[in-house]
Amino acid sequence: MIEVVTPDAAFRYREKIQAMHSLRHRVFKERLHWNVCSREGLERDVFDLFHPIYLLANDGRGGVAGTWRLLPTTGPYMLRDVFPALLDNQPPPHDPAIWETSRFAVEATPDSAEGLGAVSRITSELFCGLIEFCLLFGIREIITVYDVRVARLLPRIGCRPKWQSTKHRIGDTLTFAGRFDITPEVLAAVQVASGITDSVIHADILSEERDAA
Repeated sequence: MIEVVTPDAAFRYREKIQAMHSLRHRVFKERLHWNVCSREGLERDVFDLFHPIYLLANDGRGGVAGTWRLLPTTGPYMLRDVFPALLDNQPPPHDPAIWETSRFAVEATPDSAEGLGAVSRITSELFCGLIEFCLLFGIREIITVYDVRVARLLPRIGCRPKWQSTKHRIGDTLTFAGRFDITPEVLAAVQVASGITDSVIHADILSEERDAA
Protein backbone atom coordinates (compact mmCIF):
# COMPACT_ATOMS: atom_id res chain seq x y z
CA MET A 1 0.00 0.00 0.00
CA ILE A 2 1.24 3.49 -0.94
CA GLU A 3 0.70 6.47 1.36
CA VAL A 4 0.67 9.91 -0.25
CA VAL A 5 2.24 12.54 1.99
CA THR A 6 1.29 16.04 0.88
CA PRO A 7 3.00 19.12 2.41
CA ASP A 8 -0.07 20.07 4.43
CA ALA A 9 -0.26 16.57 5.94
CA ALA A 10 3.47 16.04 6.55
CA PHE A 11 3.14 16.80 10.29
CA ARG A 12 1.11 13.60 10.65
CA TYR A 13 3.92 11.54 9.08
CA ARG A 14 6.98 12.80 10.99
CA GLU A 15 8.17 9.32 12.00
CA LYS A 16 7.61 7.86 8.54
CA ILE A 17 9.36 10.78 6.86
CA GLN A 18 12.29 10.21 9.20
CA ALA A 19 12.24 6.52 8.23
CA MET A 20 12.18 7.55 4.56
CA HIS A 21 15.32 9.67 4.98
CA SER A 22 16.97 6.73 6.73
CA LEU A 23 16.01 4.45 3.83
CA ARG A 24 17.45 6.95 1.36
CA HIS A 25 20.72 6.95 3.33
CA ARG A 26 20.92 3.16 3.16
CA VAL A 27 20.15 3.08 -0.55
CA PHE A 28 22.08 6.06 -1.92
CA LYS A 29 24.96 6.42 0.54
CA GLU A 30 25.62 2.88 1.75
CA ARG A 31 24.47 0.68 -1.15
CA LEU A 32 25.07 2.84 -4.23
CA HIS A 33 27.86 5.05 -2.82
CA TRP A 34 26.46 8.20 -4.41
CA ASN A 35 27.84 11.58 -3.46
CA VAL A 36 24.82 12.63 -1.41
CA CYS A 37 24.48 14.63 1.78
CA SER A 38 23.86 12.27 4.69
CA ARG A 39 24.12 13.15 8.35
CA GLU A 40 23.44 10.87 11.29
CA GLY A 41 22.12 8.20 8.95
CA LEU A 42 19.61 10.45 7.18
CA GLU A 43 19.87 11.55 3.53
CA ARG A 44 18.37 14.93 2.63
CA ASP A 45 18.98 17.57 0.00
CA VAL A 46 17.82 21.07 -0.80
CA PHE A 47 14.82 19.82 -2.81
CA ASP A 48 13.30 18.40 0.36
CA LEU A 49 12.84 22.04 1.41
CA PHE A 50 10.52 22.88 -1.51
CA HIS A 51 7.41 21.16 -0.11
CA PRO A 52 7.50 17.98 -2.20
CA ILE A 53 4.93 15.22 -2.19
CA TYR A 54 6.28 11.88 -0.99
CA LEU A 55 4.96 8.45 -1.89
CA LEU A 56 5.76 5.93 0.85
CA ALA A 57 5.48 2.19 0.35
CA ASN A 58 4.48 0.19 3.43
CA ASP A 59 6.57 -2.85 4.34
CA GLY A 60 3.58 -4.63 5.88
CA ARG A 61 4.77 -3.97 9.44
CA GLY A 62 4.16 -0.21 9.53
CA GLY A 63 7.62 0.68 8.24
CA VAL A 64 8.76 2.40 5.03
CA ALA A 65 10.15 0.07 2.36
CA GLY A 66 10.19 2.39 -0.64
CA THR A 67 9.66 5.97 -1.72
CA TRP A 68 9.35 8.51 -4.52
CA ARG A 69 9.63 12.31 -4.25
CA LEU A 70 7.54 14.54 -6.53
CA LEU A 71 7.94 18.22 -7.38
CA PRO A 72 6.14 20.33 -10.01
CA THR A 73 8.22 21.73 -12.84
CA THR A 74 6.83 25.19 -12.09
CA GLY A 75 9.29 25.45 -9.19
CA PRO A 76 12.83 24.24 -8.45
CA TYR A 77 13.59 20.69 -9.57
CA MET A 78 16.68 18.54 -10.04
CA LEU A 79 16.78 18.02 -13.79
CA ARG A 80 16.65 21.73 -14.57
CA ASP A 81 18.68 23.04 -11.65
CA VAL A 82 21.29 20.32 -11.06
CA PHE A 83 21.51 18.15 -14.19
CA PRO A 84 20.59 20.41 -17.15
CA ALA A 85 23.14 18.66 -19.39
CA LEU A 86 20.85 15.62 -19.35
CA LEU A 87 18.26 17.60 -21.32
CA ASP A 88 20.47 17.30 -24.42
CA ASN A 89 19.84 20.96 -25.31
CA GLN A 90 16.06 20.67 -24.96
CA PRO A 91 14.29 23.38 -22.94
CA PRO A 92 13.46 22.33 -19.39
CA PRO A 93 9.74 21.70 -18.88
CA HIS A 94 7.77 24.36 -17.03
CA ASP A 95 4.17 23.21 -16.83
CA PRO A 96 1.80 22.57 -13.90
CA ALA A 97 0.82 19.25 -15.48
CA ILE A 98 4.44 18.03 -15.73
CA TRP A 99 6.10 16.90 -12.50
CA GLU A 100 9.51 15.53 -11.66
CA THR A 101 10.08 12.36 -9.65
CA SER A 102 13.34 11.83 -7.82
CA ARG A 103 14.93 9.87 -4.94
CA PHE A 104 13.34 6.57 -5.99
CA ALA A 105 14.49 4.13 -3.30
CA VAL A 106 13.49 0.59 -2.35
CA GLU A 107 14.71 -1.41 0.60
CA ALA A 108 17.06 -4.21 -0.45
CA THR A 109 15.44 -7.65 -0.47
CA PRO A 110 16.42 -10.94 -2.15
CA ASP A 111 14.02 -10.27 -5.04
CA SER A 112 15.07 -6.64 -5.56
CA ALA A 113 18.69 -7.41 -6.33
CA GLU A 114 20.01 -6.47 -9.75
CA GLY A 115 19.67 -9.30 -12.22
CA LEU A 116 17.00 -11.37 -13.91
CA GLY A 117 14.86 -12.04 -10.84
CA ALA A 118 11.29 -10.88 -10.53
CA VAL A 119 10.67 -7.19 -9.93
CA SER A 120 9.93 -6.71 -6.23
CA ARG A 121 6.37 -6.15 -5.07
CA ILE A 122 7.37 -2.83 -3.47
CA THR A 123 8.87 -1.56 -6.75
CA SER A 124 5.73 -2.56 -8.65
CA GLU A 125 3.48 -0.86 -6.11
CA LEU A 126 5.53 2.33 -6.26
CA PHE A 127 5.19 2.50 -10.04
CA CYS A 128 1.46 1.77 -9.93
CA GLY A 129 0.98 4.21 -7.06
CA LEU A 130 2.83 6.96 -8.89
CA ILE A 131 0.70 6.57 -12.01
CA GLU A 132 -2.52 6.32 -9.99
CA PHE A 133 -1.65 9.48 -8.07
CA CYS A 134 -0.83 11.39 -11.27
CA LEU A 135 -4.06 10.33 -12.94
CA LEU A 136 -6.02 11.33 -9.85
CA PHE A 137 -4.52 14.83 -9.71
CA GLY A 138 -4.26 15.70 -13.40
CA ILE A 139 -0.51 15.21 -13.88
CA ARG A 140 -0.08 14.17 -17.50
CA GLU A 141 3.69 13.73 -17.71
CA ILE A 142 6.57 12.73 -15.45
CA ILE A 143 10.20 13.63 -15.99
CA THR A 144 13.00 12.02 -14.04
CA VAL A 145 16.71 11.27 -13.84
CA TYR A 146 17.69 7.62 -13.48
CA ASP A 147 20.71 5.38 -13.74
CA VAL A 148 21.35 2.34 -15.94
CA ARG A 149 19.91 -0.04 -13.31
CA VAL A 150 16.55 1.67 -13.47
CA ALA A 151 16.78 1.94 -17.27
CA ARG A 152 17.04 -1.86 -17.42
CA LEU A 153 14.12 -2.18 -15.01
CA LEU A 154 11.67 -0.03 -16.97
CA PRO A 155 10.82 -2.50 -19.79
CA ARG A 156 10.36 -5.31 -17.25
CA ILE A 157 7.83 -3.26 -15.33
CA GLY A 158 5.91 -2.20 -18.45
CA CYS A 159 6.95 1.46 -18.33
CA ARG A 160 8.88 2.96 -21.25
CA PRO A 161 9.91 6.60 -21.74
CA LYS A 162 8.48 8.58 -24.63
CA TRP A 163 11.85 10.36 -24.71
CA GLN A 164 15.18 9.37 -23.21
CA SER A 165 18.38 11.39 -23.21
CA THR A 166 21.73 10.14 -24.35
CA LYS A 167 23.79 8.42 -21.68
CA HIS A 168 25.74 10.76 -19.40
CA ARG A 169 28.26 10.00 -16.68
CA ILE A 170 27.63 11.78 -13.38
CA GLY A 171 30.44 10.89 -11.00
CA ASP A 172 30.68 7.12 -11.19
CA THR A 173 27.08 6.67 -12.38
CA LEU A 174 25.82 6.29 -15.95
CA THR A 175 22.66 8.35 -16.07
CA PHE A 176 19.69 9.23 -18.30
CA ALA A 177 16.82 11.68 -18.20
CA GLY A 178 13.42 10.46 -19.35
CA ARG A 179 9.95 11.78 -20.04
CA PHE A 180 6.94 9.55 -19.46
CA ASP A 181 3.32 10.05 -20.47
CA ILE A 182 0.75 9.35 -17.76
CA THR A 183 -2.37 7.67 -19.14
CA PRO A 184 -4.78 4.93 -18.08
CA GLU A 185 -3.14 2.74 -20.73
CA VAL A 186 0.27 3.16 -19.08
CA LEU A 187 -1.24 2.18 -15.71
CA ALA A 188 -2.84 -0.88 -17.31
CA ALA A 189 0.49 -1.94 -18.84
CA VAL A 190 2.29 -1.67 -15.49
CA GLN A 191 -0.51 -3.57 -13.76
CA VAL A 192 -0.29 -6.38 -16.31
CA ALA A 193 3.49 -6.58 -15.98
CA SER A 194 3.32 -6.60 -12.17
CA GLY A 195 0.19 -8.67 -11.63
CA ILE A 196 -1.38 -5.88 -9.56
CA THR A 197 -5.12 -5.59 -10.18
CA ASP A 198 -6.40 -3.27 -7.43
CA SER A 199 -5.60 0.29 -6.40
CA VAL A 200 -2.45 0.55 -4.28
CA ILE A 201 -3.10 4.11 -3.07
CA HIS A 202 -4.07 4.43 0.59
CA ALA A 203 -7.77 5.16 0.98
CA ASP A 204 -7.15 8.47 2.80
CA ILE A 205 -5.98 10.31 -0.32
CA LEU A 206 -8.91 8.91 -2.31
CA SER A 207 -11.32 10.17 0.33
CA GLU A 208 -9.68 13.61 0.33
CA GLU A 209 -10.01 13.83 -3.45
CA ARG A 210 -13.69 12.87 -3.31
CA ASP A 211 -14.29 15.46 -0.56
CA ALA A 212 -12.53 18.14 -2.61
CA ALA A 213 -14.74 17.33 -5.59
